[in-house]
Amino acid sequence: MKQLAQGAFADSDLAEEQSHGKTLNFPGEMRVTERVDSGADLATEEEPFPAEEAENEWAEKIAPQGQAHVFTEDGVSETEELSEAESAPAMEEPVGDVPEEGEMTYGEPETEPVEERKEEEPLLPAEQLNVESALTESAPYFGSVKFFKNMILAAVIVAIVIPSALAVFFWRNGQTALAEEEGRRAALSASLTELQTQYDQMAEEKLAQERIWAGSVADRVVKSDPLYYQELYPDFYVTKPLGPAVQDDGTMYLTFDDGPSSNTPLLLTVLRNKDVKATFFVVGGSSEKQRQWMRDIVSEGHTLGMHSYTHQYHEIYASVEAFLDDFYKQFTAIKEATGQTPTIFRFPGGSVNAYNYPVYREIVAEMLRRGFVFYDWNLSSGDASSNYISPKKITSNILDNAPAFSRGIVLMHDAPSKDSTVESLAGVIDGLRDQGFTLAPLTREVRPMLFNYTDYQPD
Repeated sequence: MKQLAQGAFADSDLAEEQSHGKTLNFPGEMRVTERVDSGADLATEEEPFPAEEAENEWAEKIAPQGQAHVFTEDGVSETEELSEAESAPAMEEPVGDVPEEGEMTYGEPETEPVEERKEEEPLLPAEQLNVESALTESAPYFGSVKFFKNMILAAVIVAIVIPSALAVFFWRNGQTALAEEEGRRAALSASLTELQTQYDQMAEEKLAQERIWAGSVADRVVKSDPLYYQELYPDFYVTKPLGPAVQDDGTMYLTFDDGPSSNTPLLLTVLRNKDVKATFFVVGGSSEKQRQWMRDIVSEGHTLGMHSYTHQYHEIYASVEAFLDDFYKQFTAIKEATGQTPTIFRFPGGSVNAYNYPVYREIVAEMLRRGFVFYDWNLSSGDASSNYISPKKITSNILDNAPAFSRGIVLMHDAPSKDSTVESLAGVIDGLRDQGFTLAPLTREVRPMLFNYTDYQPD
């Protein structure tokens, strides 16, 4: 019993099995049974517990204050002194009646409920796991780690499934669209093949017609005598070959009809000051003044063209012969005055007008056959009116309409009564240049600006 009070138990004592007596509970899940009848030493019945932790716990509780209880390798309990800082109450003094011989009681009175002592005892690892599991199960799901894991997993699934589904959807739609496009392409190819066949048939028919024409009517025309007006004025021809066409997008051509006149020197002065070359379609030339003005026009580097000799519409357009008679006089006057052969001309009133519609096709054909090129216009100053027109109005008539064209031929007039034309010329030049146009004179290589050739009928 002395050994028991000191906390030392031999291995043989712990292993001894007791079948009768009083059982006492010790800390560390150890039960000690006292044999009543024989008074023999206490035998211990040990339940499973961690060996080293239980021994140390038990040693701390039964060791005297200020001492540490130590188990040696052979199981004998010993005590060692502790410092005041390290020493602590190992166990409480016995409370209540002193136990009879053979009984041992430590700590709280025996009447204290066992449940309270168990609450003070530390939890074993297995019990601690059970408590943590219970706390985990009672924790809320939303906001927990498991909740966020599931959310991440769902996001990954969505990120994979939705693009895959969209890819399949668009792929199927693309296949359908591709099939439709192939169908349309096949239909278009069939249509083109059919059109090509029709075109080939038309080409063959046209070629057959040309062969018929060449073998019948054309042969008779070539073999027949030339038209009577084609033999008129054998020197009324342009012998200089036509050069390549001028690329003149962004170019404006200033032209002056009905000169030369007393305003010609003034127009030449403005053009010289502005460094611009223009075109003069002149009339007559019988007087010496007119001849000198023609020479001035040529010497200044401008182009001189024909505009008829008499400017009398009824006489000029009476027939093809009448037209050739009048223009041949003008052709001769320019050659004699300047020494140059004119190569371009302008119809009085334009190539299509109320006076020449019965014969204008024949006139055009004959003049082109002789090598002359004629020019109409697409911008008009409006100064042809017999009424007075202000310089401001002339300027606006040209500049307001010029941006609608990539190139243009401007109609103006050189006559004794056209003072407002002279006054407006500088403003017209500056305005066209501000709009980005280049100003140049006409030559045979400039593409003609022609009126629409239709079956014109006067009102």
